[in-house]
Amino acid sequence: MTSDWTPTEEEARTLARYRKAKETEKELKPAVRDIGLAGLRKGATPAQLSQLTGESAEVFRRIRDAHDIPVDPRYQSRAELARARKAAVSKDDA
Repeated sequence: MTSDWTPTEEEARTLARYRKAKETEKELKPAVRDIGLAGLRKGATPAQLSQLTGESAEVFRRIRDAHDIPVDPRYQSRAELARARKAAVSKDDA
């Protein structure tokens, strides 16, 4: 790797914007998780929260499961199948 590389002005601006975005994400993440948890307790779905935040629905499913929030009855059978598949995979890895 050479030590004489210097980014163009446009590259430097893009990299600075990216660094700022990462800092902002780190700052906002706890608040977003708290809002998501409150939303899940009030009946929001992981998919709704995913659409609003840009996080994956899995992030909010894990928060829901970690806090023993029941799955909406309309999705209960799918949730049970997903848990069974996850348990089977975990058992195979052991």
